[in-house]
This record gives sequence, structure tokens and C-alpha cells, in this order.
Amino acid sequence: MKRLKIFLTIVIVVLIIPLNCIAKDIVNQNGVVMSENDYNNFLKVYTPEYIMNMTQEKYNKLSALDFTDIRKETKYVETTYNRRLNLVTEKEITEEEYDNFIPGVVVSENRPMVNSDSAYSETSAKRLEIAIIGGTVYNPVILSNIWKGIPSTREFDVIGVRLVGFDVRNGSQFGEQSIKLDDTWSTIFYDWDEDHIKKLDNGFGFAMNIVNNSNLKGLQLNLECDVKQTASHPELFGSYQHAVAKTTMNEALNFTLGSTGLGAVFVYPYSISQKYDGETGVRLQY
Repeated sequence: MKRLKIFLTIVIVVLIIPLNCIAKDIVNQNGVVMSENDYNNFLKVYTPEYIMNMTQEKYNKLSALDFTDIRKETKYVETTYNRRLNLVTEKEITEEEYDNFIPGVVVSENRPMVNSDSAYSETSAKRLEIAIIGGTVYNPVILSNIWKGIPSTREFDVIGVRLVGFDVRNGSQFGEQSIKLDDTWSTIFYDWDEDHIKKLDNGFGFAMNIVNNSNLKGLQLNLECDVKQTASHPELFGSYQHAVAKTTMNEALNFTLGSTGLGAVFVYPYSISQKYDGETGVRLQY
């Protein structure tokens, strides 16, 4: 009888443990079904909000990639903008500081004796990340900017990459502006052959008109492409520039790409560069 009890216990354990270890599938808001393993892989380069809003076509592409071979760089930046003085200052912060950051309005300690808008500044934080995923010939590149809080100025922002020792597979360039209105996320897509993109021999950039809606609660911008290595020790430079003054799409796309540009990417005429916040870029050597 004792041996029978032991045998039954072993059988029960063998039957129950695998059931508890089976990972559950995850279904996003577009009805895309993905395994927990795929979801965790995607988290290495995408936000949970992005994953839960991705299309079936995007899932099919991502699920075929090797997420064990990823290189990336992330920067967290706190920005203070005085609209009256048109003055932007920034400082790099830690991931913990970014996670705990509360956007809002600060009052200068050196504020004037009389009431003045020049004493008030808007604070925000952004997470800028560039990643490259290993491939056979072409390697997927993802550049993303995640806002902590919503900027009050919503004009044509730019997001782009500059390449050294890489070639872009033409037709692979696309961008996305993911927005949260009230409690629902949706995406605005930017294609490789439309008028919101400027392509050059050493990279490209998108001009994205930030949605101006009073119910905007979340904002993320992404750029992606496939690149092929053409030299030893190639480099990727990524930049996101937020417009702090009124801009047009023609102004936003009036750039060349170079190391002296904003974020080591966007080279603008002086009159246009003053309209952007000048955020530090990210860099990867492959």
C-alpha cells in the first residue's frame, strides 16, 4: 500500500507540473495571438503598448527574427523648456529616474519679482533607444522614442538614422507614431515612398506631425529599416528631435545627415535647427 501511494504521488506530480509550466498565449487588441516566449522576446526592443497594438503582418515578421542576437543603446533624457524664452536644457538621467519621473511645470528659483511667464518651464522625459538584431544578410534596425508625459508643442518632429559602413535596403524604411487617446492605442504609419520621408545615401529621416488632441495620453515614435554591412566596424547613429516652435513639413525635411548635426544626425540651416530641442542622439558600433 505504501508503494502504491508513492507511485500515485509521482503520477500526480508528473501530470500536474507540465500543466503549470505551459505558457499561455497572449492576444493583443488586434486579435494577434502570440506565445509568451515571443512576447518576452519582443520586449527586448519594443514597449508593451507597442506589442499589444501590433498588426498580424508585423508579428509574422518579428516572430521569424533571432532575438538572441541584439545590440542596443538606450538614453534617458530629462528636458526643461521655457516657452517664453525659447530656452531648452537637458540632462541625462538614469532608468530609475525616468521610471519615476513626473512631468509638469517648474518655477525657476531665480524667478522675477513680478509675475512673468518667463519664470515657468515645462519638464518632460524621453527614452531614446536604438537596436540592431542579427540577421544573415540584412539586419533589422529599430529606433524608438518614448515620451514620459505629453509635449505641449505638437508640430513636425523628426526621427532618423545616419549610417557609416551600412547600406539600407530600399523599401524597408518605415515609421510609426503610436498614440493613446483616452484608453485606446492606435498607430499612424509612414511608408518608405511617401512625402514624409527624406532618403539620402547615408541614412534617412521621417517628419511626423504630432497629433494635437486634448485627449492624448501616450506618445511613442518608431523608425525601422533593414541594413547590410559594407565595411568593418560600421556605426549607427539615431536621433529624435522635438519641435519647440511652429514648423512645416518642408522645414522638417530640409536636412542633410552628418556628425555635426542635431543628435549627430540632422544637419539643418541655423534658422530651422533653433526650432528643435537638440536632444542628444544614440550610437551603436556593430
